[in-house]
Amino acid sequence: MNFENVIIEINRINGVKDSVVAGLDGIPVGKVNKETSILSASTVAALGAIKELTKTVRYGALEQLIVETDFGKIIIEEFTSNHVIIVLTENSVNIGMIRVMLKKIVKNFAN
Repeated sequence: MNFENVIIEINRINGVKDSVVAGLDGIPVGKVNKETSILSASTVAALGAIKELTKTVRYGALEQLIVETDFGKIIIEEFTSNHVIIVLTENSVNIGMIRVMLKKIVKNFAN
C-alpha cells in the first residue's frame, strides 16, 4: 500500500470529506495546494504540542488525536516513523470505522 492508496481507502468511508498524508515536517505528500499545505503544517504543530503534553503529564504515548468541531471531526494519526494522516469528516461519520481503518493502515506500513 502506498500513500495514494491510503487516501483512496480512507476517502471511501461514508462521511469522510477528505484526507491528507503529511510528513512530520508539515509538508503534504501527494496533492499539494494552499489548503493542504496549511492543514498539514498546522496539524503537525498541534500534534507536536499534544505529544509533549502527554509526555509532560506522563499519560502514555499518543495514539490518535480527534478534534471535534461544529462541522465535523479532524482525526490525526501518526504512521510510519515520519508521516501522519489527517482525516476531515462530517459529523455523521462512523468514527469507529475510521479508527479500524487507520489501525489497519498503520499495521500495514509497519510490516
